[in-house]
Amino acid sequence: MTTQQRQHGFDNLRAVACVFIVLLHTVYSTTLMYGVKLTTFWQVAGFQAAANELMWAVPCFVMVTGALLLPPEKEVGYRRLFTGYIARVVKAIVLFGALFVALEMIFDPEQRTAQHALEGLYEIFSGGGWSHMWYLYCLLGLYLLLPVYKKFTASADEKDVAYVLAVYALFEAVLPLLGIWNIKCGFYIHVSSIYPFWLLLGYWLRRWGTRFPRWAYGAAFITATVVIAGASYAATWRHLTLDGLFGYSSPLVIVQAGGLAGWFFQSRSDGTDKVGRVLGNIDRHSFGIYLIHMAYIRLIYKHLHFDPLRIGAIPGVLAVALAAFLLGYATEWVLRRLPVFKKIL
Repeated sequence: MTTQQRQHGFDNLRAVACVFIVLLHTVYSTTLMYGVKLTTFWQVAGFQAAANELMWAVPCFVMVTGALLLPPEKEVGYRRLFTGYIARVVKAIVLFGALFVALEMIFDPEQRTAQHALEGLYEIFSGGGWSHMWYLYCLLGLYLLLPVYKKFTASADEKDVAYVLAVYALFEAVLPLLGIWNIKCGFYIHVSSIYPFWLLLGYWLRRWGTRFPRWAYGAAFITATVVIAGASYAATWRHLTLDGLFGYSSPLVIVQAGGLAGWFFQSRSDGTDKVGRVLGNIDRHSFGIYLIHMAYIRLIYKHLHFDPLRIGAIPGVLAVALAAFLLGYATEWVLRRLPVFKKIL
């Protein structure tokens, strides 16, 4: 595998993840706005299963970040870290946080008050604004500790990385499952978050993941996807609370997202074919699409009052997701030509 092919594998995964994140947010927004109209078991279970099946997308974003930034040969000094990576995320949080507050005031006359404006600005600091912005706060936290992670990967061998991944998986993914049976576990680690796990898993898959054949990663993804679907329908049917099986800390999502990332990381595409060019184009705009797409989902549902269930759940949701994606892409294309947005997008 050439360096160019490996890079296109990263780019393609990030592009695919971007598309499915838009779909995930569309599914979730549909249940929030029109969930009361989902009256049959198959409707309720179908939407829940769809949302659970798409939880791999954000972890794949984080794994690509780890694969690109954690290798020892990748130099990221403090100056570049703060003036480049961190500054970009902080600017995006502030600028788009303020922009979303302004949009709410434009479309809702009742919110055109100084108090709402001040509350909106406070939410930029507190993280209480639009829900999809949480990822930027998460990314900022990972960037701030990037020098520590890189010090570790610079001297760690495969056994060291595997050990840390195993500890994170045990305490952040496996032991929390005991809550399904109302069993409380008092053991914990002092760095308690699943996201460093995803960062390190991306690095491990890049450096040592090729020891497993590509088909094995594909099989892992498909198997986990089928199990998640079955568990989702079973949870709805039996009215079970199985949240530990479906979130970003889920062992099933670890297998699912890790399998998909491992499959893409072994891509043989050089990016010159038609699909590769399309995915490469999406990847270049993925950060902006992520930031912008929720504005269009909210516009379509909250202000235009479009009900996708009127034309059928599947075609309706897909139509809204496609519209949000294309409008987000077009808006990002325009905004990146403006000086204030250029260095962010």
